Amino acid sequence: MFRITRARWARGLLMPCIVAAAILALILTAAPSQARPSEPDDPGADYERQIQHETERLFGFERPVTSSATTPSSTAPGPLAVEVAKGLSARLVSDRVGENADMIALWPDDNQPTYAIICNEIDGSPAGSPATVQRVRLADGKVSDMVFGMTSCDPAHVTPWGTVIVGEEAGKAGRVWEIFDPLNVNGVTVNRAAGTSSDPTHVVARAALGQVSFEGIVQLADGTTYYGDELRPSNGKPGGGIYKFVPAAKRASGAGPIASLSDSPLVAGSVYVLRVGIRSGGTDFGQGANIGAGKWIGPLAGSDLAAAALAAGGYTGYYRPEDMDLDPIALAKGQVRACWPNTGNDAGETWGEVLCFTDNATSDSSFATGTRPVVQPFVTGNPNLRMPDNVDFQPGTGILYILMDATTSAEDPTFGNDDVWACLPDGADSDVLSDGCVRVMTLKDGNAEFTGIQFLGDGKSFLIHLQHRTQDGRAVPHTTDELLVSGLKIRR
Repeated sequence: MFRITRARWARGLLMPCIVAAAILALILTAAPSQARPSEPDDPGADYERQIQHETERLFGFERPVTSSATTPSSTAPGPLAVEVAKGLSARLVSDRVGENADMIALWPDDNQPTYAIICNEIDGSPAGSPATVQRVRLADGKVSDMVFGMTSCDPAHVTPWGTVIVGEEAGKAGRVWEIFDPLNVNGVTVNRAAGTSSDPTHVVARAALGQVSFEGIVQLADGTTYYGDELRPSNGKPGGGIYKFVPAAKRASGAGPIASLSDSPLVAGSVYVLRVGIRSGGTDFGQGANIGAGKWIGPLAGSDLAAAALAAGGYTGYYRPEDMDLDPIALAKGQVRACWPNTGNDAGETWGEVLCFTDNATSDSSFATGTRPVVQPFVTGNPNLRMPDNVDFQPGTGILYILMDATTSAEDPTFGNDDVWACLPDGADSDVLSDGCVRVMTLKDGNAEFTGIQFLGDGKSFLIHLQHRTQDGRAVPHTTDELLVSGLKIRR
């Protein structure tokens, strides 16, 4: 017969208690990782932390900038007035660029540029005003004055046919000007009212594109041109529209540079405006319908495009459409996709957004221009990434770089300074939004603003302006710093 001693009995009673205590300890230890009222699970924050730690793999630099600078001003030289992501460097190209230098066109091309042609966003109409279009020699930063007399020159782009276009962000008086042989354009003066210049062989106004507040402009090789009107909504009236110019004579595929301005596809053509909403024959457009499928309405009659668009029955308006850039990866596949920011207003907690449209061919004859435009959101603004302005796709990656034009610490200490963000393309997940954004740069000068980002062709570096710098103590007052930011790795 098996006999249980007192000691064995005690051990038999104690062991289950030890096991139970251990299990209870494991439960209590695991509790913080479970949902608790004080520390709820936050998968969104977890994902943001994850991409912050994987920027080298996802974005091609070691570590993002943690937060916006909050210094209200800085007179430090350009490279010292910014903080850049770890692994990147900023070098001064020139500190003598125009007072309000904005967008940049790389000449002769993005791959081997020797000059940056820039728009100076000033009122250049009074006699004696600084130049409104300038040329910066990248080898030594020398600045040359090309064109005088424009107002609020903002966009600058090299066309597929070997000219440069610039535009005025000047409401219904704004014009697009085309420049031929830009290295031999020096001291030309334009007459804005007449749309003429002192050297019509090299500088002409393109009246066929109409007149709006030009900022975002993109062009296809055949001359088709898309652009926005940087107009805000007011008293129930729509904001800025998105327009499409179709040339009367499209350029042939593979055609080389033009021999004179008279050969440009911008000489003549028709302009259409975007109207989103195609249900019930397209009658469901208006407030509340700013994404989805739409149609191009036109041709529009008259040079004042906003008025002409209303007279044509109405259009879809946005909150200050700004810059615009073609998606080069989509274009290489034969698809037209372009993205643009709507700035919004952070003081009213309208953080802004980035929308994208596709405009691909359709056999449905009810769609004017033979294409069916579709608008979808890509980046929704927030208290950190707010009031987006300039945008540029990094070549080879699908990553969109976004510059802010936001309220800053110099104006309101509750806000941080302006930043540069990089936003991933949309992947195979169920939404159509960017898969995440990280901060690439921040400005230590709260009076300043990033403008004009332009990638070089290899995608490893970009030019950028520091506009509205604090002037006290600067060697050259009333100028803009032009920087080259380098060190990016291409992650395909």
